[in-house]
Amino acid sequence: MRVSLRVKLLLISLLLLIIPLLGMRLNNSLKGSLIASQEDTLRLTATAVSTALNNRSELFIKEGFHFLQQDRDLYLFQLSNNIRIEDNQISDWLPEIAKAQRFGQEHLLEKTPDFNPESLSFRYIAGKQGDYLYALFDVEDDKLVYQGDNLLNFEGSDPLQVVIEKDTIPHTYILAPRGPGLVIGVLKPVYAIIDPPVESRIIGMWNETDQGYMLEVRINAEMLGDRLAFAVADVDDAETGEIDAVISTAGAGLGWLLTTSQATEEILKSLDRPQARIRVVDRNRRVRAEVGGLRETRSQPPVSEKLLDRLLVRVHSLFQPLFRFFTNSFSTDIEDSASQPTEIDLQGLKEGFEGASSLVRYRIEGGQVEVLAAITPVYDKNEVVAVVVVEQTTNSILSLSNQLIEETVSLSILAFLVGGGAHFVFALVISTRIRTLRDQADASLTENGQILNAITKTEARDEIGDLGRTLERMLNQLQEQIDYREKMADNLEHEMRTPLAGVAASLKNIEEELGGQHPGIHEYLDGAKHNSQRLHELLTAIREGVTLKASLSHENMETIDFGDALSKWLDFVWRKAFPEVEFVYQPPEQTAEIRGDVDRLLQALDKLIENAVSYHRPGTPIELAVDKGFESINLQIINQGSTIDPALGHQIFEYMVSSRVSKDDRPHLGLGLYIAKTIIDYHGGRLTGSNLQDGREGVVFTVRLPVKL
Repeated sequence: MRVSLRVKLLLISLLLLIIPLLGMRLNNSLKGSLIASQEDTLRLTATAVSTALNNRSELFIKEGFHFLQQDRDLYLFQLSNNIRIEDNQISDWLPEIAKAQRFGQEHLLEKTPDFNPESLSFRYIAGKQGDYLYALFDVEDDKLVYQGDNLLNFEGSDPLQVVIEKDTIPHTYILAPRGPGLVIGVLKPVYAIIDPPVESRIIGMWNETDQGYMLEVRINAEMLGDRLAFAVADVDDAETGEIDAVISTAGAGLGWLLTTSQATEEILKSLDRPQARIRVVDRNRRVRAEVGGLRETRSQPPVSEKLLDRLLVRVHSLFQPLFRFFTNSFSTDIEDSASQPTEIDLQGLKEGFEGASSLVRYRIEGGQVEVLAAITPVYDKNEVVAVVVVEQTTNSILSLSNQLIEETVSLSILAFLVGGGAHFVFALVISTRIRTLRDQADASLTENGQILNAITKTEARDEIGDLGRTLERMLNQLQEQIDYREKMADNLEHEMRTPLAGVAASLKNIEEELGGQHPGIHEYLDGAKHNSQRLHELLTAIREGVTLKASLSHENMETIDFGDALSKWLDFVWRKAFPEVEFVYQPPEQTAEIRGDVDRLLQALDKLIENAVSYHRPGTPIELAVDKGFESINLQIINQGSTIDPALGHQIFEYMVSSRVSKDDRPHLGLGLYIAKTIIDYHGGRLTGSNLQDGREGVVFTVRLPVKL
């Protein structure tokens, strides 16, 4: 496969891409060091927090243990934003969306036989802020039914039920909307009464959505007890008011209501570190306090005005899919479902409660996010009362690592583009000069085989300039050799023709004067005359072979019906020249036109016919067959007789090379096939010769000439 100089230089430029591979090795080493440093920092933070909490018995009042359930029990975490339900906006809840829990058909408390379980579901978030419990409900309900004109009559609508157990007494409160806007809770009495009491300490804000409705709820903390449950009811028939289904957060019972220690959280806030979560877990594995989170706040880098930086940004945007192959994938949108559990089960907690510090790793988000957790015990009078868990993802390190990789790859691509471009331009200039030199060398050879001094002189002092000057000198010397050869053939023929004529005349005189007196002398005179004639033929053939290329000209080219011309030559030339030889001719089935010099083609075929006649076995025919292909006209000339020496191969067409012995045992000069091939090549054709493969002993020569288009 031919590869141009430009391609080779571009392939060399690809070696620049080894830079990112080296950069990746360095980056991996750096990443390992950064993670080790992160682990040390987490250990120090955990130790500092445990030191601040040691011997603070008032922070860890021993409570009874409950077997808690994540989807039933409610853990009230501290809301990060100020919630204002009066503004009718839910944007305050955006930082807490990840903590929402979903309840669907698997949590149905009751339903009618013909109810579609997929028509009702909801997600909710609950947390504390100051003296209030706040909750947000996102309900999917295929049909909304509002309360009637009587605000105290909540039957026949889609209500939210809030069940609070305080001092072992449960109380049910109803939030029944009349329409979008503010809704006030009412106490559901044990026995039906006309006017249920209004509970203004429970209020909500109701808004319709495409899937159902959104409800914000605020409950005064003084109403809360140990247990709590929410239930969403669905009413589809406003006339009957029949409740079709109820989904509860606690099933048939109530869930435990747990909260954090405000005092402990204040201590944690003073030791908080960015992008880390600090939790204090008591011996019941309940989270007593928590600050921070695993989510990371990413800031956009400032836009640089430097040209290199802008180029790197452009390359980065173009090759973003390529970076995914080199960089470490990780999730940036962390759900952090384990952020606020009622209780946690983390590897290393057992060792922590036994008084041992540890560092563990675990993965979240389907294995896409790795979390490092440092665990340290908290003591109260030499007794472990809690453990401190400091957690942080490795995303920041992976992000830095990926940034370094991307910058390295971007720089490498930019270097490749610049270096490859420079190499391409250099190769273009070099290849243009070489191509120009090649074209000049091609143009220096004329159609008639003459060499012209067509190489333009150059003053370039480089290797290509040296090559041009060397090629010019070589062509000059080659032309001198060709001129010498042609002149030598002419001079040799001229110088020997006269002596040969003298020899012939002398032989004739000897024959006339002495032939009658010495009859035996005729045998010697015949041999001398024969050799003289052979020498004359040799000189003529040599001159013909030397001057053949110079005599060829495209000016004599014309359109020829090759089959018709071959038939005429056979009848008027070869059969008359060789009457003792049988010729068998198979013409083409259709007209076969070519462009050629009639005289030269006849000369070439004369040589092939003479060769076939010279070597054919007496009594066997010379076979000629013509067929027309798609791109060429093919002529086969077959003679039975002596074969070609396989050792010579294609050399039989070279100047003065002969491998066969004729039927009269005369040596051949080896010029006929050379002349024939030269003429055929001049016509854009091809001449080949080989021994017969059909079981006969002989040779077939094939002439292929291009079809006239």
